[in-house]
Amino acid sequence: MSRKVLRLVNISKVYGEEPNKIAVLKNINLTVERGEIVAIMGPSGSGKTTLLSIAGTLEKPSSGQVIIGGTDVTKLKEEELIAIRCRNIGFVFQTYNLIKNFTALENVVFPMLISGRYTFDEAIERGKELLKMVKLQDHMNKYPCQLSGGQQQRVAIARALANDPDIILMDEPTGNLDLKSSANIMSLVKWLNEAYEQTFLIVTHNVEVASLATRMVYIRDGKLFEKPPRGIFAKHFKEEVEDRIFLGKLLETEIKLLSLKARNLERRIETGRIDLGEIAKEAAFLKRKVDYLEKIRGRIKCLD
Repeated sequence: MSRKVLRLVNISKVYGEEPNKIAVLKNINLTVERGEIVAIMGPSGSGKTTLLSIAGTLEKPSSGQVIIGGTDVTKLKEEELIAIRCRNIGFVFQTYNLIKNFTALENVVFPMLISGRYTFDEAIERGKELLKMVKLQDHMNKYPCQLSGGQQQRVAIARALANDPDIILMDEPTGNLDLKSSANIMSLVKWLNEAYEQTFLIVTHNVEVASLATRMVYIRDGKLFEKPPRGIFAKHFKEEVEDRIFLGKLLETEIKLLSLKARNLERRIETGRIDLGEIAKEAAFLKRKVDYLEKIRGRIKCLD
């Protein structure tokens, strides 16, 4: 199985017509592999958000290809793109974008029900585990207006994880948060990456956020440039992440989530609501996660 989760090939984006045509993106090429945290940095107006929107299929490029999990999605119809977004991509926005009339749990459960993969009971059980993962087990029944900004963003991250996406796209995820909440959110991102091999593509203008990335690129005047990851706050964040990684509860939560996934797969096979290709994909996903958990268990044993 290819490790290439996302490929942007010769992406250009032009708005308007001559003589008022504006080229926002110019021949962008970017590949994101499984397990990476890629940060895109650049000043306002450089094209960061446009690039993220194209990567998330929310906007179409003027030219070029968007390839997600080996599938060229550039020319797919909107109904096909909706399915891709639901199952393959997680989104976390600066303004959280939670449904105001839904509780934290309902916000997390909703995309699972939309996907058609989970029964209501399965989605509820999985949603509770995801909220435990982001340390919101005591706030499951609260509405967004009853949560702090940092808590709302953690709900958004749990929601983004709901359908086990290939990649999570984050647009200025700490832009509305104070320093402490920002540190908590980014340490959670790093933890999910280290412990769960979750892939992230993050747009940010914040050097502290970008310093946690495994790779950083810089966009300027619509062109992409490779930059090495640097950041003076990386050590502070890493220490907090390491504390999280080696908590024994990590294994308990991960094993529960995999158990739920396996039960869901078994039910779908028994009811004939899954084809052979998806069975193979789900089985490969489970094997990859089990192998990763073995690595984490080995790291925990080293502390004994």
